Order: sequence, then C-alpha cells, then structure tokens
Amino acid sequence: MPEGRWMSRRGWSAGLAAAVAGMTMLAGPRASAQQGPAGPEELVRQFTAAMAERNADKIVALYAERAVLMMPEGPVAAGRDQIRAVYARNFAAADTRMTLVQARVDGGEDNAVMLWVWNVEIGPAGRDPLRRRVRSMVHVKKTPGGWQIFADMYQVLPAG
Repeated sequence: MPEGRWMSRRGWSAGLAAAVAGMTMLAGPRASAQQGPAGPEELVRQFTAAMAERNADKIVALYAERAVLMMPEGPVAAGRDQIRAVYARNFAAADTRMTLVQARVDGGEDNAVMLWVWNVEIGPAGRDPLRRRVRSMVHVKKTPGGWQIFADMYQVLPAG
C-alpha cells in the first residue's frame, strides 16, 4: 500500500480476517494437541483406564518429565524413562491387575495430594496369583498441559 493512503473499511476487514485466519492456522496444531487431564479426578480416571489397558506409555504420559516413583520393593524411579521401564517390566513379568478401591483428593486450584488405595492381583506364569492391597500417596500439579503427577509413593498395606 503506498505511503500516506488509508485502507478502505472493506480492505481493512479483509486484511484483519486474513490475519486471524493465518494465526488460527499457526495456532491450530497447538490447540489440537492432546491436553492432559483437566483436574485431579480426571487424572485418576485416565490412570485407572491406562492401568486396565496395561499401557505403560499412557501411564507415563500422566507423570511430569522429572517425576519420581518411590516403591518399597525397589529403587526410586526418577523421570519418565525410568518410570516407563518400571511399568513395562511389571506388565511383562506377570499378569498384573489393579482395581481402584478409593481415591481421595485434597488440594487447591493448582496442586493436590491424592491418596489412592488399590487391590492388586499379580499372576506370575504357572503360579497362583499374589493378592495385595496397595496405598499410594500422589502429589499432582496443574501445568500448562494439564494435571500431572510429580511424586508417587506407594506402600503395600499389611494383610488384615
């Protein structure tokens, strides 16, 4: 447009529409990218579904990049790669089924602590399944991509 000339209202509107369309196209992939859970309760639902599917990738997607998983039977798993390896190894070693018994959430708008209680059945090949009740304390935070697990510490509850 030559200097000093004003754009007509129609030209200005068309330019604005083109700019908005361009920004929408640029933002499209980000806007359509899969978002994490919208809240702690949704995180519990997604975690439970991923456990039922025995899908280590879906489970680890719920953990923050530098999350920790503390287990009584092993070392601390730090980061998504180590956490994925724990779940993949457990799923490969035995037919593990976890049923959520209770999920309590206490927190604010951007972080929470959850107490999960699970019934676990581990069926090693050729042996009777081992049944356990497990309690897990999980620290979660709201991130730009949705709610994520930052720390997960579980313990096996005494029989009784």
